[in-house]
Amino acid sequence: MYQIRMLQPLDFAGAVSISDEVFRNDTQMSMEQGFPYLFSPIYSHSYGAFEEERLVAHMGMLPSKLRLNSVRLPVFSLGSVCTSPVARGNGVGTELLHQVQRHADETGAVLMFISGGRSLYTRNRCYPFGQVSVYTVSRNDEAVTSNAALSESEQAHVRELTVLDCFAWHELVEQRQAAFDFSMWDLYGLEHAGAYASCVMMKPKLYVLERGGKIAAYAYALRPSAKQVDGVPRILEYGGAGPDIALLMQLLLNKKKFTQLQIYVPWQDQSLHDTLSAYPSQVQANDGTVFIPNIERLCQHLQSWWQEREALAAHIEVKQLDNGAVQLRYPDAELVQLEEQDVVKLLFSPDADGLLPTSWPSLEQLNFTVPLPYTVGLYYI
Repeated sequence: MYQIRMLQPLDFAGAVSISDEVFRNDTQMSMEQGFPYLFSPIYSHSYGAFEEERLVAHMGMLPSKLRLNSVRLPVFSLGSVCTSPVARGNGVGTELLHQVQRHADETGAVLMFISGGRSLYTRNRCYPFGQVSVYTVSRNDEAVTSNAALSESEQAHVRELTVLDCFAWHELVEQRQAAFDFSMWDLYGLEHAGAYASCVMMKPKLYVLERGGKIAAYAYALRPSAKQVDGVPRILEYGGAGPDIALLMQLLLNKKKFTQLQIYVPWQDQSLHDTLSAYPSQVQANDGTVFIPNIERLCQHLQSWWQEREALAAHIEVKQLDNGAVQLRYPDAELVQLEEQDVVKLLFSPDADGLLPTSWPSLEQLNFTVPLPYTVGLYYI
């Protein structure tokens, strides 16, 4: 019989040990270094399954706020999910996940992002979500030449972030429409930890585009190691206007002699989509899966977001039914009942056509879709 409970301060050494055993090899840094907030008794809400005080299964759980312009959503991220071989195959993972889901609900969280999509999650109300385009950008000498022809005051330069950029970088981060809400302390802590980079054994760097002595854009990039000869550098997070981000990429390609750069662009960043439209791209879901503890609570929190944008979605009434389905009501329109996974698609994917009857306003008129950041960035759990 296993005891499931939140980790106490003395349990975190065991959490690091089991996570390193499952997720790390001899050449990688410890999970404790790559995920310092997740393995901290101060910040973490992590749970474990114990057998006579020995940790045999772990789920790392970390709270944060998700910012949609002026609206803040209370959310959790779930990662470092692992079970010791001696405890596998007896349902402890499912029991632990159910406890984590109850915890998210009891705290009042409206979303939980899970860095995984295996059946443990998908059979327990965790669904794929969102939409991201992955562009593969090659060198454009014309853009570099045009920039070089400008006067010194107008010319842009690319360089690595320094400590002197702390305020300017944070201001750019805060300008993003949809992002995790972080202080300057958080940003620098996450930059130095390099959580996702440590998982794929790539080297993280944060580059900025400077013009006239001011930072106009930034890009958080992962570079392949010397052993990853076929690897392509990836930009997982960025800030600034679309044309400035594109120019940063071209200057980086030229300066570092990269052949290509990949960049992950959430569906809502239309300026960057327009700027990169000439390059090949692939559309995929956001990373991992998402769990909604209480759909009615989530929509109550989103009311301010919809009202801010004068979206007709603010008039939708949402009710969670006992059978797990969700009922949607709109004035003078047909009553709708959808499966929870379809509501997730309706909420977070811009290609959710066909889910609502013709008596309803169009998705464009409803303005229902909620933008989310790409969940593999500086903040990755």
